Amino acid sequence: MRLYTYLFIHLIFSITINAQKVKKTPLPNWVTPIISQEEKEPNNEGAYKYLVLDYQDNLVQKEQFIHYAVKILNNEGIQEMSDINAVFDPAYQTIAFHKIQVIRNGEKIDKLQNATINTFQRETNLERSLYDGSLTAVINLSDIRVGDIVEYAYTLKGYNPINKGNYANLVYEEYTIPVNKIYSKILTDKNNPIFYKLLNGANEPKIENTSFGTEYSWENNSNEFVIYDSNTPYWYNVQKRISISTFNSWKDVSELLTPHYQIPRTPLKLPITIDKNLDSKQDVIVKLIRFVQDEIRYLGFEAGVGAFKPHKPYDVLNRRYGDCKDKSMLLSTLLQQQGVDAYPILVDSGSNEHLNEYAPNHFIFDHCIVYFEHDDKEYFVDPTIANQGGDLYRLSTPNYKFGLVLKEGSNQLKEIPNSTKPKIHIVEDITLDSIGGNAKFDVKTEYFGSKADEIRSYFKNNTEQNINKEYLSFYSNLYPNISSSGKVTILDETRPYENIVTTNEHYSIEKLWNTIEGEETIFFDTNSLVLDGLVSYNNSLKRNMPYNAGIPFSFTQVTRILMPEPWYIDLKDIVIDNDFYSFKKSINVNGNMVTIDYSYELKTDIVPAKETETFLNGLDKVREDIGTQLTYTYNTATSGISWLSVFIAISAIAISIFFAFKIYKNFNPNNEIATLPAQPFGGWLVLPIIGIVLTPILILAQIFDTGYFNNSIWEGFEYAGYDNVGFLKLYLGMELFYNFTFLVFVILTIILLFKKRTCTPIMMMIFYGCNLVIILLESFLLNQFGIPDPTVGSDIFRAALSAAIWTPYFLYSDRVKHTFVTTYNKSKSITAESFIKNTVQ
Repeated sequence: MRLYTYLFIHLIFSITINAQKVKKTPLPNWVTPIISQEEKEPNNEGAYKYLVLDYQDNLVQKEQFIHYAVKILNNEGIQEMSDINAVFDPAYQTIAFHKIQVIRNGEKIDKLQNATINTFQRETNLERSLYDGSLTAVINLSDIRVGDIVEYAYTLKGYNPINKGNYANLVYEEYTIPVNKIYSKILTDKNNPIFYKLLNGANEPKIENTSFGTEYSWENNSNEFVIYDSNTPYWYNVQKRISISTFNSWKDVSELLTPHYQIPRTPLKLPITIDKNLDSKQDVIVKLIRFVQDEIRYLGFEAGVGAFKPHKPYDVLNRRYGDCKDKSMLLSTLLQQQGVDAYPILVDSGSNEHLNEYAPNHFIFDHCIVYFEHDDKEYFVDPTIANQGGDLYRLSTPNYKFGLVLKEGSNQLKEIPNSTKPKIHIVEDITLDSIGGNAKFDVKTEYFGSKADEIRSYFKNNTEQNINKEYLSFYSNLYPNISSSGKVTILDETRPYENIVTTNEHYSIEKLWNTIEGEETIFFDTNSLVLDGLVSYNNSLKRNMPYNAGIPFSFTQVTRILMPEPWYIDLKDIVIDNDFYSFKKSINVNGNMVTIDYSYELKTDIVPAKETETFLNGLDKVREDIGTQLTYTYNTATSGISWLSVFIAISAIAISIFFAFKIYKNFNPNNEIATLPAQPFGGWLVLPIIGIVLTPILILAQIFDTGYFNNSIWEGFEYAGYDNVGFLKLYLGMELFYNFTFLVFVILTIILLFKKRTCTPIMMMIFYGCNLVIILLESFLLNQFGIPDPTVGSDIFRAALSAAIWTPYFLYSDRVKHTFVTTYNKSKSITAESFIKNTVQ
């Protein structure tokens, strides 16, 4: 019972105190009266229309006068404008209402005299865990009708004492809606001069000396307003405005706030464990950063001076919570105790791109992080971001651009460099059990940098069940019959170092294939769904403002599709590269394996207005090119063994053996300087021997991997969409004939080599020469018919290098001449020049 009594007394006492801070008073005598007037030809669009926006600040008396006049245009306007709200901080402010009236058909109706003023505590930043203690004075107006003009004025008295009389403001001369009259006035005296910067063509002030002080005023009756294009950068602002401040320099701002950010003399108890034998200075720094980020809860009470002054690090450490100022101050203190030069640095998350264009003041900052130096390098860390990873060289910091370091002697803004681009790498494996059947689908994804931080937080903030459900739903858009064959797992072993998070997914896909109605063709689609989402942007009409493309990043993906039989697909690379992004897609086939490689890089976060249409249209084309469709047409004519291939192979072997036998018996060139017995194998000669002995194995592997004896390879050119089908079949037959002929030639050369026949050097030189000539000829023919070979460059280089090294060796080497000295039949020995004539006869 006592508890309820106490709460009741506390509530009544709070209401009484707050009521004392809300008053009704006459208009202050220093205020310049502004009369609202309607337009002669009004444009009555929307729910309501502002006739007057009137802001007048008195720096001498520390008062801000606010005056609005709004015309109600329809019933929606009645709903919006029938409540008057005025926000103030009871820690240092009082509020006084001077006028609330409704003008109806030229008649003024006083609404203030009998108005009931209620105060409520509305924490507008509650979802961000910030409590500012501000109150809202609310007056509900009765009997508001369409066509009424609601006019009211009030004054906020009192400035935050932490500012020591300093003042800063951003005066707008135009808004995003039309306003009949915009009036702004700053009243000051010679002891507190103001400095200002005109932005985007704002007008110079009218300056007058009055009995109350010096007046700076701006008045705009043009009704001009700014309409922003969709998806403009968050920092982009083209409105005419004036940045006003009583600070002459950033040094003045630093000197005001730095005394509140002094490191305490009494050391704090170290909240982490340090192993002096294992932990380096860098390890200790990272541990302290992670402690403040993850173990100190983000929560702030920012009433009064709390909006600018941090709490003591000792209190923050003990209660384990604090806002950005508190966490930054705590981390700076802990780092300085370890000998690290660390300080809080004020930043702005909104207007950061043009922060240095404003008049110096601390009101433009809305966030605080930490700046420190280690090993002659500068670092920036945001202690409010939980679940971050990476060592000091891989710290990810949002793009704050500029900040004010709070340390003695700080006199200018410090530029904050951009972090390393985040990256995503995906490997997909699709294994088909049969044509027209089902498939296994496995996905491995690696996240780097800030992308790793994001996915780490996602896994920490969601249940396993929800994660598995969301991942499965993501792929079901492409594969409707997909099901999970294992839970999604996360591997996060490199958080303190490289900051790479790896996820693994396992699925089964039933009825993967689709049927084209009325045809004997089936198909299935594959796509980089992640990349498709990353390059999806909202459409934009022709615009005059830059387009926000997001944070630059890089993306790579490899999709490997293991088919149940050799596959054939037209190889076409897609390459796009411009100032804003690059994209490449390539498809490679090796036997049963189809490999699709994707790479994408967003190079910039901002696209100029005139380039936006090209940028978006280009990405639409990228999205079209991401997908790949694999088709299969049932045709009995293309199944089974190719008897043509069998005939070509047998013919090649028979003809080759015939000539090989002739060569073996009759090709016995003289070796005049060699003497018996033959010198044993050794020296550099061992290397070409190893190479030629392995060659038959490589030739056989190539023959069977290519699938020459599968009838589908001969008929498949037509179904794959190739031009010049007749040439390709002729080329394939010649290639098969050459491979078996060359195989017999290599085997013969090996036999001659180990028998140390005198013809071996010539046979080896022919071997290297044929290898180079055939590769050159093959490349020429394929290029003539528009069939690219991505490996031809490296193949030609290797063949040319081998020929250049070993041909002279077999021609001039003494070891060669003293090793290959035997002949088949000396009586029938012939010279190299007569070899061809004898074999033909």
